[in-house]
Amino acid sequence: MNRKIILILMVLIAIAGESYGQGNPASDVVTPSPVQVATQLTPELLGMDRNQIVLSARRLRLFNGRGTVSIRDWSVTGFQTLQFPPIYARDYHFQLAFRDEKAKVLIQDLTADAHEKLTAGMDARDPLASNFASSRPFATLLQREHWQPNLYVRTGTFHKKFNDTWVTFGIQTKTSVSADKDEIYLEVEIHNRNSEPLSLTVIPQQSAPSLAVEIPKVNTPAPSAAQHPDAFTLANSQVRVTAVSDLGEPLKDGWAWEIPPHASRTARFAIIPQEASSSAPAPYAPDIAERIARADHALRQRFEWASENLPRISTADQQLNELYYRSILSVLETRWERENFLVHPFYAVGTWLYTIAWDTSYASELLSMLDPKGLQEAFLTYLRSGLLNCTYIPWNGKAAEAWYAQDPFAKMRILQDYLRQTGDYAFLNHVENGATVYEWMKRMGAEVRKQRGRPDGLLDFGANSNNMLEIRTDGYTNVVAATNGMAAEYFQQVADWGRERHDPEAEQFAQWASQMKKSLNEELWNEQAGWFDNLFRDGSRQQVMSYHLFDLLTTGTLSERQQQRMVSHIREGEFLGPYGMYSIAKSDDVHWDLMDEDWGGGGQYTGMPLRIAESLYRLGYSEVGWDILTRCGRWTERYPYLPQDAFTDSFTDLVEDMSLEIAGGSGAQAILFGVFGLHPAMDGSLEISPAYHQELGEAKMAGYHFRGHTYDIALMPADYSVYRDGKLAGRNGYGVPMKFPKP
Repeated sequence: MNRKIILILMVLIAIAGESYGQGNPASDVVTPSPVQVATQLTPELLGMDRNQIVLSARRLRLFNGRGTVSIRDWSVTGFQTLQFPPIYARDYHFQLAFRDEKAKVLIQDLTADAHEKLTAGMDARDPLASNFASSRPFATLLQREHWQPNLYVRTGTFHKKFNDTWVTFGIQTKTSVSADKDEIYLEVEIHNRNSEPLSLTVIPQQSAPSLAVEIPKVNTPAPSAAQHPDAFTLANSQVRVTAVSDLGEPLKDGWAWEIPPHASRTARFAIIPQEASSSAPAPYAPDIAERIARADHALRQRFEWASENLPRISTADQQLNELYYRSILSVLETRWERENFLVHPFYAVGTWLYTIAWDTSYASELLSMLDPKGLQEAFLTYLRSGLLNCTYIPWNGKAAEAWYAQDPFAKMRILQDYLRQTGDYAFLNHVENGATVYEWMKRMGAEVRKQRGRPDGLLDFGANSNNMLEIRTDGYTNVVAATNGMAAEYFQQVADWGRERHDPEAEQFAQWASQMKKSLNEELWNEQAGWFDNLFRDGSRQQVMSYHLFDLLTTGTLSERQQQRMVSHIREGEFLGPYGMYSIAKSDDVHWDLMDEDWGGGGQYTGMPLRIAESLYRLGYSEVGWDILTRCGRWTERYPYLPQDAFTDSFTDLVEDMSLEIAGGSGAQAILFGVFGLHPAMDGSLEISPAYHQELGEAKMAGYHFRGHTYDIALMPADYSVYRDGKLAGRNGYGVPMKFPKP
């Protein structure tokens, strides 16, 4: 009898456990979650020494939400490339010179200039001859450099004897950008090593072959040549750049600065780009220290905001941790807030000041947690630009007609991620330009079908490879499996929403989705290759081993066997390389191209392997997903934030590509929704099924917010635990999901 009672009690406890988290039974005792992750996003956490960073100087930027400048290599005080829209001056240069009034010598910070002239063949004289060759100038010498978000710290030295007079000092500079004004700050600390006072005149040196106002789709007259109306200003008919300081009222050609013997003093400078019609600032600005403090505070506030809205993680794999936080930084670095921009915030594609649905879709899961309102505005921006005629939307909203086949499917992914995370289904009824969001998605799907549809239900996107992917060989055109699979998923989603609305047109979309899946598998699948062929209008076929086809994995169009066959190609020497994936498999010697990184072969668009890794985790291929993640994790050895693309065999910097991409957000997504196994559903339910790897050690994720609850996860070698709102919800072995029903 006692045994029966015990069995009954055990059954009741198990049922109670299933009704909550469907894991092992949780204690009824309310306990604080032990999953504490101290890591917070800070500039210091993300800092890197310059000698570690592979990016060229122009691609290493300082940003605070409003404008950017780039650093200059070999310089102690210099920076370059102003971008404060509409002002853009790519070849703008700034640095400080110091005239010692006792020794009567001019000490310049011009090693960067000399290096550039030598490299360009404009001057054959070695910059190393500075400071000792009679024909060369005297120069401050760079010692150390350290980058962190919106702060660049450099140290340098000058140590020379002129006749019987020593001029010897150490110098440290800090460069940053304002978050509320169009200003760049330079803080300079000089330590006088001498036993006599150091009397300097500080002289700003600015140059630019062109200063221009650039407004997309707006014709502006050509600017006049840049000139120096005084020692503190560089200006032309469109733009003025003024240097100001807190050193006091200036002399004719600079600011007087005296530093006592064996003492250190700090001076601050602000460089202010303006349209020429604005009032010029005074050269004396006593409050620059407060402005610098405000800029630092604004940056830290942005990081605190991200830390509050996004989960924090900690694992024994330091590169995985780095990938997670640098992935988040990559998204934050694309977030512009300017009063003259189309929307606030404006999530740029990267360093190009356009917003593109395709790129944003690689970070839309992250943005739906971080900034759902901002993601909603981005999505509406894409709708406002038109149905199928515009992909690139510049900061002022005046879009040109350039379109990618991926565009409608990217918009659908953004919308799905927003709805899944927020549960804001009322947004489908939001009216924009006379139609609801649902109606716009329905119209866009129908228009794609009308423009591109074939009798067999498949879509033909034409013979221009730029419509599909920008690669330099032909063949990835016309009827392509990846976009057709995404279209089938698109049509099915519209059908599901339509059925909920009792829309009589819903069944048409369901029929299109069904027919497309059938034709996709019957006409494009190549069983022998375990891959899909491309189909051309004359009936011929061609196989292109592009990793774009892995976008099919989560569309619901593949059988389990097809998944297995496709995933089997993700192996060393085919799609896998030392630093991630090849965008075209190395086995495809017809289409593989070394230099074309993002889609042509030799490297990867950085969002793509990370998205593939997340898909593999969701489908149960966790070992393959981990393999990709660890290879991509090596990017953090040399990149402070994730660039548009990266070579797969080596770290090589291409100056013409973007050094920053919003798609870098895919790294955080792969870790959260892959490694930690977060699987939110449209109906508000949540399944958690992590995948453990021994290199994770004791891994933690804290602070995932979903539909009014907070979830923390602890991964141990044998099992995992989930805490909901601070209470233990269950402990399961790997492979046994924990499920939380919809509210």
